[in-house]
Amino acid sequence: MNQALADFSLFPNVPARWLKNAILALFVLAALAWSGCSTRQIPPWLIQDSPSLPVRYALARVAPAVVRIDVVMRNYVDGRPAPFRAIGSGVIIDRQGHVLTNFHVAGRARRIEITLADQRRVSATRIGSDHWTDLALLQLNLAEIQRKHLHFAFAPLGNSRHVALGQTVLAIGTPYGLSRTVTRGIISNTDRYFRSTTIDGYETGWFNNWLQTDAAINPGNSGGPLVNLRGEVIGINTRGDPEANNLGFAIPINVAKRIIPGLLARGRINRSYIGVRLAPIHDLGGPFKRLARRGVLIASVDPQSPASMAGLQPQDVLLSVNGHPTNCRFPEQLAAIRRLIADQPVGSVLTLRLDRANQAGKLQSLTLRLPTQLLQSAVTPQHMISTWGITVRNLTAAYLRQQRLAPRHGVLVTGVRGNSPADTAGMQAGDIIVSVNGQTVDGSRFLRKLAWRLKKAKHAAAVVVQRDRGEITLVLSPSGG
Repeated sequence: MNQALADFSLFPNVPARWLKNAILALFVLAALAWSGCSTRQIPPWLIQDSPSLPVRYALARVAPAVVRIDVVMRNYVDGRPAPFRAIGSGVIIDRQGHVLTNFHVAGRARRIEITLADQRRVSATRIGSDHWTDLALLQLNLAEIQRKHLHFAFAPLGNSRHVALGQTVLAIGTPYGLSRTVTRGIISNTDRYFRSTTIDGYETGWFNNWLQTDAAINPGNSGGPLVNLRGEVIGINTRGDPEANNLGFAIPINVAKRIIPGLLARGRINRSYIGVRLAPIHDLGGPFKRLARRGVLIASVDPQSPASMAGLQPQDVLLSVNGHPTNCRFPEQLAAIRRLIADQPVGSVLTLRLDRANQAGKLQSLTLRLPTQLLQSAVTPQHMISTWGITVRNLTAAYLRQQRLAPRHGVLVTGVRGNSPADTAGMQAGDIIVSVNGQTVDGSRFLRKLAWRLKKAKHAAAVVVQRDRGEITLVLSPSGG
């Protein structure tokens, strides 16, 4: 081809490589003009011959929609308020100025400021968040944008089901506060599973697996987009492993697309709860060997849960839910089965098909009506009881189950201020406040009102706390600390 171009009579003195590049550029311009803002794929030969061109094409479509997010969160240390500032990334996803990011970036933010691609700033509010998927949805202040004559772009969302192993991807964001940073890599794994994952104590990743990439993802990249060479967002960058090289993880964009309508409508995602822990069947022997390819193991059943009331037992093998097979040979298949159960509407009736280990070959069907009780986190927001100098969290069944404690009322003490009434009385972080002057404590709001009334009346408080699985009584002086 080079010799043919060199012999081309119209350009006798132009080097062949120059002509080749010029013709290639014309093809690129024609391809971009043909594709416009659609999602048609650039021809494979063009990607192979000039890898930098599709990268620039992808950046042109997505980078203008990537933002830096500065947040202020309310935090508490030793029973005192301790505001916390953080930086993350996000991507604008529609004309209404909705910004998709991580829950751990902005899901608990009290103040949010967005830096657009042109480096101008605008405030934002949180529309909704979901720690189970580590996603949050923000809204740009459109009145402020209009007043300041600002402009913003939005990025197209792709389909993470089409992501392939080895596919080239770009991670865009604000690592360590360095805005408008792009790193390049490939998809290292399309279905990465983590057995137990929490961020700041909040459970995450229960209902989805992750995209793994070797594109560099550092602190501050969280919430930014993972982009394919078609200029589509295929994931939300969430974490990198600080003790490893080239291990980054992103939430598949289809997970976000599933929950965005719920965040827009309610600000949260409601998930049904039945009270079971599931485990793969693979590698189980004994009575389970014949079921190596069918069902999912019920590893445990929560006491007094809907599953327990319906008659489910540990070591049951769940074969189907409402006729949908629940085959789980490997851990990567757990998330889809959990989601199948959690997505069932409250009040609906589930038909569960079971195989009992001690009744080989004898299948059973059970019905279970989903109660109004929704799936709860082990962690709830902290509240300050300033009159006593403590911070507390409301107890949840998930926390009690995690700590292997019997169901009970009360609030968990998360911090104690030095020289406060609670500190003087001997209260400690980790105590569960059960009752005050004989009144059962039913949540932090009740405790705050009760503590305020006792202070105004100058009455001492006899506080029963659970500590180390036993109960002790502490006396809080009405005179304060």
